[in-house]
Amino acid sequence: MMSPRRAVGAVFQYMAFAPVWIVMIGLWFTQPILAQGTNATILVDPPFISLGLMQPRDTVTRSFRLSNITDKPITIASVVPTCTCTTIDATGKVIPPKGSIEIPLTMKVAASTGVKTAAVTLTFSDRSAPITLQMQGEIAYAVRSTCIDVIENKRVPYINVFADPQRSPSVAPPPLVGEMKVSCTDGRPFRVLSVMGKPPQFIGWNPASDEPQTAYDVAYDFQGIPCERMPPYLIIETDHPLAPVIDMRVRHACTKITPQLPFAEYRANLGSLQMGVPLPFDFELKRAQGWTVTGVQSKDPRIDVKFVGQRSDSDGAMVSMVATAPVGAAAVATATTDHTRILLAPITMTARDPSGNTRSSDFWVYAKLIPAEVPAPMPSATQKVGS
Repeated sequence: MMSPRRAVGAVFQYMAFAPVWIVMIGLWFTQPILAQGTNATILVDPPFISLGLMQPRDTVTRSFRLSNITDKPITIASVVPTCTCTTIDATGKVIPPKGSIEIPLTMKVAASTGVKTAAVTLTFSDRSAPITLQMQGEIAYAVRSTCIDVIENKRVPYINVFADPQRSPSVAPPPLVGEMKVSCTDGRPFRVLSVMGKPPQFIGWNPASDEPQTAYDVAYDFQGIPCERMPPYLIIETDHPLAPVIDMRVRHACTKITPQLPFAEYRANLGSLQMGVPLPFDFELKRAQGWTVTGVQSKDPRIDVKFVGQRSDSDGAMVSMVATAPVGAAAVATATTDHTRILLAPITMTARDPSGNTRSSDFWVYAKLIPAEVPAPMPSATQKVGS
């Protein structure tokens, strides 16, 4: 066994030759930090929590430990979250002298994919420096779709078929024909059942004879589609229990989105929607201080959406709605299997801005419709309604 003196010497020898960034990263992730400021009295451990991959509409809770380095008790005087998606019960809690407490922080994960951060700022009774608790993760469905953007020359989560008129004439427009990769994030083999309600055009895989895989190459072709029928999103149906449907944005001159309301996202994934059964869901507005939603209206007879209410904070608002597909809606939906249909529908939201003006804008909802006589699949322990 190496003696303590030799062990310490080895550490300093490693640090002398290791790149500076390795040493700094090691120190950052292994050491708790003090609240910044000359009068800092609270130790935070950990200062930051990485959540990794998260399911849309999931609820994630992690705990932070706050340690009091003084000889007097310190009370948490106030708690200020950055958004309505964050829940914390800490105001009035006392950190004992030379002691510590754990503070749980809960984040309600948004429906849209991408990086999501939850942060809360705490102030204290002894007027020591405020501290911020922060956690961050990537929102992703259990199945995701990507393709190569030939203009950007990188793999992206959208299909770029936009012929930009401002692009140099020497640069060829992106082709209307290509392929996308549909893969799972949990290593579970699955099947792609349809793309926009039609059988997928697989590349290098035969659905009649080959076993299910964890990833597929699927062709797409937008040639000959008139502008008014160009889909803003490709809706991909799978048999993965955590991803009955997912979307892939289609960037095209005819699918440009210019919302009049400050949407945080432009579509809502309702998952498996049984006809006749109401499904609550939320839709987020960003930088919406002073905005008041007055109503929503479906533009598609296959689905009815009603406004329930909104919860606002200093930055944004969470709008609560209920979606219902009338019994028989599948008769006019796009057939994909004996018992399922695919829906992509525009919904108009109306709201008053801070100056009192009324504005309206459309967003999209999509779902796999299940007839009323067919029981909806029960979600697993990790699946959330609407995901």
